[in-house]
Amino acid sequence: MAAIIEKLDINPDKVPNTKLGLHIFQGILGLVIFILEIVLFRADGSLINGNNAWPFGLCFLSIPAWIYLAMAPRFERTRKVAEPHAMVVVDSVFAIFWLSAFASQAAYNTANSCGTACSVSKAIVGIAFFQTLSWVATTAVSVYTLRYYRQTESLPGYENLNTNQNIDPDKAAFSMAPHDEEAYAPVHMDDHQDEHDHDAPYDPDSFGGRLDADTAYRPHSTSPAPLENPFDNAYRSHNHSPAHSDPYGDPYSSVSSRPQPHIYAPPAAEDYDDDRPVQFPSANYDRTLH
Repeated sequence: MAAIIEKLDINPDKVPNTKLGLHIFQGILGLVIFILEIVLFRADGSLINGNNAWPFGLCFLSIPAWIYLAMAPRFERTRKVAEPHAMVVVDSVFAIFWLSAFASQAAYNTANSCGTACSVSKAIVGIAFFQTLSWVATTAVSVYTLRYYRQTESLPGYENLNTNQNIDPDKAAFSMAPHDEEAYAPVHMDDHQDEHDHDAPYDPDSFGGRLDADTAYRPHSTSPAPLENPFDNAYRSHNHSPAHSDPYGDPYSSVSSRPQPHIYAPPAAEDYDDDRPVQFPSANYDRTLH
């Protein structure tokens, strides 16, 4: 087998998925055998003995092997226990186990112990044959893994599993930006910048001069007078009218001549000193909801 593997041109990166696919196929076949064995157990006239119990029990016995062979090499934390020699041994042992299960179920049919479910028993024999072939295939993959490990001191394809060499760690994994040298090219937000912005020397007062200049948003170059502190008359009566009744009458008036805002003051106690009865405000109360 080793000589045949050496002559084959195998891509090491395809080994992990090939091995996983074969073990998934084995699991499906094992599930079908498990179901058919239950049907055979419940059939009329069928006997339950060691010949058909061994394939049934081997379905459960194969579960730890499938988990170890398929999952252990795929993860970095469990890769240390995925020793190539051990994987070859496990694959070889279970190939022998399923070969014996195939022969055991065939002997069960030869003894005519299947009762009224001989067709089901024959189906189990056929599936067990393909199960044996699949374990032989995984054993061959494990032998290749062992030879590759002896040459490179690493498992074939597992070291580069779930990694993408084209993704820069400084970029987002799902970024649509190109993963090459062009991705680092500077981005020109404005290609038509004024030339004097690049040639003129730095002037620390340039921004101050711009802010002091009159613009459409600053029609007055003189700063307005400071506003009146609204807390100075916080307890003034709320019914006093301001000096200017129309604060928006002259939009071009100076800030100092405009009425200043005042905080709300609660009404005084004498404002409630009224002998009139309480009345609801005038409104149309005939409208009701139905």
